[in-house]
Amino acid sequence: MFKVGLVGYGFMGHMHAQCYVATGDAKIEALCDIDPAKRKEAEEKYGCKTYECIDCMLKDADLDIVDVCVPTYLHEEMVVKAAKAGKNIMCEKPMSTTVAACERMIKAANDAGTTLMFGQVIRFWPEYQVVKKIIDSKEYGEVKYILAQRRSAFPTSWENWYADEAKSGGGALDLHIHDIDFINYIFGKPKAVFAQGTPGPNTGINGINTQLIYGDTRRASAEGILHLMPKYPFNMNLLVQLEKATIKLDTGATPTLMVYTEDGGEFAPELPKVEAVSKSTETSGNISDLGGYFLELQYFVNCLKEGKKPEILTPEDAMLAVKVCLAAVESAKAGGKIVEL
Repeated sequence: MFKVGLVGYGFMGHMHAQCYVATGDAKIEALCDIDPAKRKEAEEKYGCKTYECIDCMLKDADLDIVDVCVPTYLHEEMVVKAAKAGKNIMCEKPMSTTVAACERMIKAANDAGTTLMFGQVIRFWPEYQVVKKIIDSKEYGEVKYILAQRRSAFPTSWENWYADEAKSGGGALDLHIHDIDFINYIFGKPKAVFAQGTPGPNTGINGINTQLIYGDTRRASAEGILHLMPKYPFNMNLLVQLEKATIKLDTGATPTLMVYTEDGGEFAPELPKVEAVSKSTETSGNISDLGGYFLELQYFVNCLKEGKKPEILTPEDAMLAVKVCLAAVESAKAGGKIVEL
C-alpha cells in the first residue's frame, strides 16, 4: 500500500485523493494545506496527518509518494523539495510557466533517482485513449489533420491566482496545453508555431488559436478559450482526419465519440469501462467524472508497483507541452509571427 502525501487540497487535491483511494493500492497518509478548514476536512475523511507546510510533512511523515496539487507557480518549489527528500512525485499540469523551471524539476528527480510524472490527463481520458488506439492501429491510414478545441468560463481560484499571468501562464498554459499535449502525442514535436490570441479577462492570453507547423503534409491546429461567461458549460472537441476515416469527439454530444468511414459507414466506438470510480461529490468543477484522473493515477501507481518509469507520459513530454505553449504565446503577443522550436 503506497503512502501518499498530498500537497494542496483544492479542487484537484480532492480529485487526486479520491482517485488514490479508488486504486486500492494507495492511501492518503498525510496532507499539507495552509487552510485549517481543509486540513480538518482531510483529517475527517481520510484519517491522515495534516500539516501547514510541505517541509513539516516531509520531515515527519513516512511517505512513498508526494502528490502536488498547488497553483502552477509553486510547482517547482514543491517538486524539488519532494525530490530531495527521495519521494516519488506526481504533479498537476502545467509543469511550470518556464522551460528553465521544467529542466530543474527533471534534474532534481533524476539526481534523486525518483519517479516523476505530471498530470497531462487527456492522454488518459477514455475518449482520447480510444482515438489514440484507432490512430495507432493504422486501420484507416495515416493522420492528415487534427483540430482540437477547448472552451471554458474563467475559473475561480485561491487568491485569484489564475488571473496573474506570472503565476498561471494564462489560458494558454492552463487550458490550451491539454490539446497541445495531445497533438504532440500524435505528431511529435512541431518545427514551429503560428498563433493569434487575445488577453483577458485580466492578464495572459486566455483566448488563443495555434497552428502547428511540421514541414510536411501534416496539419494541426488548436483553439483554447478561457474567458467565457460564468455559466458557459465546459466543452472539449477533437476532429481527426485520417486517410480513410474521420473521428469526431464532442463532450457536449451523445455519444461523445463517433467514427465516419470512407464507405459511408459510421459508428460509436466502445469506451473503456473504468472500475472503482464514482462521481465526485466533494467539489464542484467543469468535469466531475473521475475517469481520466483515476486512469492517470492508477497508471502512475502501477508504474511504481512494477518498478518502471512512466512511458505514456514522461517529464520530457510535459516539458515539450510547456515549450510549445510558450512559443504560441510568444507568437500571439508578437501579432502572429512564426516562432520556431
